[in-house]
Amino acid sequence: MFSRRLLGLAAISMIAATAVGSPSFVRAQVGADLSISPKRVTFDEAGRSATVYIFNRGSQAATYSLGLVDRVMTPDGQIRTVAESANAPEGAAANARLKSAAALLTFAPRRVTLRPGESQTVRIRVLRPADLAVGEYRTHLTVTDVPPETAGLTAEEAAAPGAGELAVRIVALFSVSIPVIVRQGPADVQAGIDAVRFAVKDPQTASGAAPSKQTAFLTIDLVRQGASSLFGDIEIRAVKAGKPGEVVGGAKGVAVYGEIDRRTLALPLTRIPARGETLSIVFRDDDTRAGTPLATADFTVP
Repeated sequence: MFSRRLLGLAAISMIAATAVGSPSFVRAQVGADLSISPKRVTFDEAGRSATVYIFNRGSQAATYSLGLVDRVMTPDGQIRTVAESANAPEGAAANARLKSAAALLTFAPRRVTLRPGESQTVRIRVLRPADLAVGEYRTHLTVTDVPPETAGLTAEEAAAPGAGELAVRIVALFSVSIPVIVRQGPADVQAGIDAVRFAVKDPQTASGAAPSKQTAFLTIDLVRQGASSLFGDIEIRAVKAGKPGEVVGGAKGVAVYGEIDRRTLALPLTRIPARGETLSIVFRDDDTRAGTPLATADFTVP
């Protein structure tokens, strides 16, 4: 699972007029056209190197900085930095269980400028100490926009606010992260599906908007039963004549990392199933054995 974050207040230029008063804000945004491939990197016990590509899909040249940032997953599926997670429910427990891979990795380059439509190859290498304990280690390769020199206020812009006002430009920068996983020893990928719940929810519409259709949700707990993290796809099918048939829901690229034991997912269905209808839920591996069912469950709609 990769994460794309908007870094608010990442670059702020302030120029005061004759006296400090009410601030006047100028907003700018860069980096929305940054992409990265693949969406995750996993080194098995024999892995030594990997290649990642970053791509500027925008219409202007852009500069990016690259770094390794430790992030954790909380049971609601959010990916947060270690600092952010410390203040989230169950975040401190997740932080304590994280095994960082940052010290095991080297990469290059650390900074790059790309013209529109240009890509850059990033090389990642693993350096395994001889006494590295068996287990799974993870960090996140994070690519962040560097604000251009034009991100600050010009003299004309600084003079635009009235006397006694503070001119402030807020530049919103984008950051894209992908997990980089190092496994020492064989992978132990096992999963289960637990606590299946069904609900039909009314849509949230804006005032005066035409009402939308109700949506059915199947909420499940995806349980990590082995020592390794999970990564795969969930598929929900309606059962007909004892066999799975029509696809009515699911999700792709679902992860459960090693710092949590289970993750709760609310999965919207394409239609509201009838009372007494049976739904088949399958979680398929997309990591060590692509396409292999790791967990299944049947649920009868009450």
